[in-house]
Amino acid sequence: MGQRMSRREFVKETVVATTLVAGIPKGSLGALSGGPLDVNKQVVGALGAVFIPSASGDPGYKELESHGITDYVLQSLPLDNAATFNAVAQQFFAGKSFLDLDEKQRMEYAGIVADGSKITDDTQRAQLQAFYRGARSRILTVFYKNYPQQAAARDAAGVPIVKAGNTHQYTNPNTKELVTGWDIAGFKGPPDWNEEEQLRAKAKKELPYWYEGDLVRLSDLRPPAATALKASDGADYYDVIVIGGGTAGCIVAGRLAEQGVNPKTGDRLRIALLEGGDDWTIRDPGMKSGYGYPIRRQMITNIPDGIGPEGSDPGPAYRYPDLARGAPAGYNFRLIGGCSLHYGGTCWIPGEDDFYLYREASGVNWDEAKFGAAIQEVQDLFHVMTPPEAWWNRGNYMWAEAGRALGYPMYQATIAFRNPLGTMYDSESLPRCDSKGTSLPWAYIGLNNGLKVIANAEVRKILIDKVPGGRPVATGVAYTDKAGATHQLRAARIISACSANWTPLLLYRSGYGPKDFLGGNLLIENKNVGMHMTGDFSMRATAFLEEQVSPAGRDGEIHDPEPWTSVNPRPWRSLSIQIRGDGAGRQPESIALGPFAPELGWEHKEYMRNSSGVRHIMGWAAHLGALPWSWRVRPPDGQVERVELDAPRVDAAIKESEEVIRAWMGKLPAKVAKSDFRQFHRPATSFDPRHVSGTVRAGDSPENSVCTSDFDCHDIDHLLFTSSATIPRTFFWSLGPTAVNACYGYRRIIANHFSRGCSTRGFA
Repeated sequence: MGQRMSRREFVKETVVATTLVAGIPKGSLGALSGGPLDVNKQVVGALGAVFIPSASGDPGYKELESHGITDYVLQSLPLDNAATFNAVAQQFFAGKSFLDLDEKQRMEYAGIVADGSKITDDTQRAQLQAFYRGARSRILTVFYKNYPQQAAARDAAGVPIVKAGNTHQYTNPNTKELVTGWDIAGFKGPPDWNEEEQLRAKAKKELPYWYEGDLVRLSDLRPPAATALKASDGADYYDVIVIGGGTAGCIVAGRLAEQGVNPKTGDRLRIALLEGGDDWTIRDPGMKSGYGYPIRRQMITNIPDGIGPEGSDPGPAYRYPDLARGAPAGYNFRLIGGCSLHYGGTCWIPGEDDFYLYREASGVNWDEAKFGAAIQEVQDLFHVMTPPEAWWNRGNYMWAEAGRALGYPMYQATIAFRNPLGTMYDSESLPRCDSKGTSLPWAYIGLNNGLKVIANAEVRKILIDKVPGGRPVATGVAYTDKAGATHQLRAARIISACSANWTPLLLYRSGYGPKDFLGGNLLIENKNVGMHMTGDFSMRATAFLEEQVSPAGRDGEIHDPEPWTSVNPRPWRSLSIQIRGDGAGRQPESIALGPFAPELGWEHKEYMRNSSGVRHIMGWAAHLGALPWSWRVRPPDGQVERVELDAPRVDAAIKESEEVIRAWMGKLPAKVAKSDFRQFHRPATSFDPRHVSGTVRAGDSPENSVCTSDFDCHDIDHLLFTSSATIPRTFFWSLGPTAVNACYGYRRIIANHFSRGCSTRGFA
C-alpha cells in the first residue's frame, strides 16, 4: 500500500529523483512541492487511466477509483522509482511533471519511457522502465482480473458463499452493476445453470457419447470405514497404509480395498489412505460428469482469483511440493484426487515406445502386453477420448493443413474428459471440476469397500526397524494433523504414493537415501533415491495473423482440439520432438499482457474488447521428451539439481523445433503479421523438467533403482511404491503414465501381498 508522505519527505524524495535528470535544476520542482500529496498513488492512478482509458459511455480504469482499485494495485507494486517517473517528465515537457500533463501528453510520456531511446542515462532508463513495466503488469492484471468482482465471496472456512435458493451453487462474482475488465473483454465468467443447460444441450449433439447418471456413487450399503486395531506399542494398526491421495494413491487404495484380502485371515483389508490435503472431494454422494455435485461446486469456483484449488496457480510449488504447504490466503493446493483434479485434460497413454525407454533405463521387465489390462482400465475410467469434429474451428484446420503441407502426419489429441462442456482453454466453462478425468472414481470404489481416509495428515517419516542379522522392515508412519499434533500408525505394508518430488523428501527424513545427503541420519543407503529425475519441457511460439481465425464468446465453440505431430518418425527414442496446436487462452489478464497486445491506451483497449485481439492468434507448443538429462531432488526443501545434460543435442533440438515452426507459419493461408519465438532463444541449460518421474524408479537392481518391477523396495521389507516416482523414464506428461503404472501396480501388489498364499509376515 502506498504510504502518505509529509511535505518535507515528499520534497526530499522528489529532489533526489530530479537530480538524476540532466539539465533539470534541483529548484525546479514548481507545483510538485505545493502540498502533502501522495505522489505514489497519484502517479499509479494516472497510469491506470493511461493503460485503460475512458470515454463517455465507455468506462475504463478511473471509474473504478471509487472502488479502491489504485489502493489495491499499490498493495503489490514496488514504488521505489514512482517519484522519479513523475519528475523525469519535466525533461520532455517543458518542466512539467507527469502529473501536470494532460491525457494525451501522459500517453506520449509513457510511450517515451517504454521505448527508452530518448532517455540517454542508462541508470535512469533502467529505473524508469522497471517502474513502468511493474506498474503496467500490475494495473492490467488487476483490471482484467475483474477488480473489484474478481473473487467469489468465501466464509471463514474458505467455502464460497452462494445466494439463498441457489441450489446449483454456481459462483460468478461478476455483476452488471459496473463495467469491469471482464465486461470489456467480453469474458462472462462461469455460466449460471440456464447457460449450463444450453451448453449441455449443445454438447449432447456434438459428443459421440453422453453419460447420464453417476459415473460412480457411494453405496448406502457400504461397510463402515476401516477401524484400526491396536499394535503392541499402543499405536493404531492397519493392514495397509497408503501415503498420498493423488493420482496413484487413490487408484491403489481403492482397488486394494475392493479386491485385496488379509492373507492371514482372508478378511477385508483395513486400509488407511493418508492425504496431506483436504478430503472434501469425496464427501459428495457421487460423481455426475458434466453436472457436478453441490459440495464440489461450492469449493471449486472456476475463477482465477488466486484462491482455492481451481483459482490457484502453484507455479514452482507444483514442481517443488515442499513449497506448496499452503496456497494464498491459507488455502491448500493438495486434495484427494491429486493434481489431475485441477489441471488440463491431456492424457498420454504409454505405448511400446515408452516401454522401450523403461526397459532401457533400468531393466524393468515391463512391456505393453503386460500392461494391457491396466491401460484399458485407465481408458475406461478416465474416459480417454479424442476431440469431436465440432470442436475444430477454422484456425485448427488451417494449422493442421499447413503442417501436412510440410509432410508431417497429423494426430488427434487424447484427452481425459467425460461429458465435457469445454476444454482446459475455455475457463468460462466447466471442464475440470465436473468432467475432467481424475482418480476420484477409484477413491469412491475404495469408500464403498471400507477405505479409511485420513485427511490433513502430513506424513513426516516412514518408521523403519533395523533387524539384527536381517533386512530392515517398514512398520508404520509418523504424521502431524492439521492442529500440529503428532501421531503414529502401524501397518503390515506401507505403500508410498507420493509425487516424484515429494517421495524422496519423505524417504530422506526416514533415513533412506544417498549417504552424501543424509550423513549421520542414514539408516539404509541407496544412492538412487532422489536421483534419475526426468521430464519434458515445452516452448511456445505464437503468430498474430492479419485476419481472425478463431471464434469468441460463450457459444460452446471455444475449444482446442490440440492436433499434433511428431517431428521424429517412429520408433520414438531419446530426444523426441512433438509439436501441438496450442490454445491462445482466454483469460483476459493474460491476453492483456501478451506479446501482441499494444502497449497502452485506446489501441490496447480495442485489442482487448470482446476478445478481438486474441482471435488473431495461433499457437505452436514444441515439447521435447525423453531428454538426455538427469536431475536429483535435494533435501531439505525439494529443490532439483541437474546432474547430467547433453546441452549440444538439446540446443540443436530447440533450433530444429524453431525452424520447423517458422516453415509451418510460411505454409498458412493467412499472412503472419507478427510472431513470437522468445522461448526458443533460451539455451538448454535454462530449462528445468516438467511432468517429472523416476526419483524412486523401478528396475532390476538396487544398483540402478529403488524398487523392483513389482514395486517392492529393494532394500526395505514391507515398503512399496507407486506414483510417477517409479516410472523409469517417459516422453510427455505424467497423468496417463502414472495412472497406468498404478493400475498395473495394484495388480502386482495384490498378487504378491494381499491374496491367499502370500506371506503373512507382519499381519495381525
